[in-house]
Amino acid sequence: MPSDPDQSFQPTAEADEKQLCVSCMFPNEPSAHFCAKCGAPLSSYAATGPFESLFAEGHVYRQAAERPRSLIVVLGVWLIFGMMALAGLVVAFMGRDMGIGYTAFGALILAISVVLIWKTTRNYRARGKTDEKHDG
Repeated sequence: MPSDPDQSFQPTAEADEKQLCVSCMFPNEPSAHFCAKCGAPLSSYAATGPFESLFAEGHVYRQAAERPRSLIVVLGVWLIFGMMALAGLVVAFMGRDMGIGYTAFGALILAISVVLIWKTTRNYRARGKTDEKHDG
């Protein structure tokens, strides 16, 4: 038994070291490429890896839809998914002559686009109302 408490076993700082997610502040393993809680990319490999970049891009769209921070984000979602909704509408109407598969695909694209536009706009407007309550 050591006489000096400073000489007892002390774990190294590296064993307890955690990488914090900048999105949700959840502690992750240092070798993790994505946050275990929210899925945010943590490393450069998460955004540049061929398969991993899909998850990183998905996180960006989730953040834009769930917590839009500014009007420019909402306008960008309207632009991106508005064009997709228009394309879905065209495919749905033009697909009537080509078969039910094209019509169903166009309707699916249209529905997904409209839901994302609605969700983003609703969350942005709700955020604005909560900001007014905290200011007043």
